[in-house]
Amino acid sequence: ELVRELYGTFSDFAAAQVAWLDRLAAANAFDGLHEGARVLRISARQVGVLEAVEACERLEAAALAQDRTRVSASLDALHDELAAARPWVDALAAG
Repeated sequence: ELVRELYGTFSDFAAAQVAWLDRLAAANAFDGLHEGARVLRISARQVGVLEAVEACERLEAAALAQDRTRVSASLDALHDELAAARPWVDALAAG
């Protein structure tokens, strides 16, 4: 039951967090992007979504550099990695 809760919570959180990151990127809010990516990175590491961890690290670096092109590419990669992980994360959430 604990595993289901953990992965269900992560799935919901990741979806909300990446939507928020998209809004921050559209507003060029680099400080918020950096912090938001850091929080998502920590959560992704805790549940073993390591490809998303790497995408978050790239997004953090791009936000620190205030590089809009790299932010966009990093967000695209993050979307892709979370989509790839979703089936197994949701399977664990379902039990």
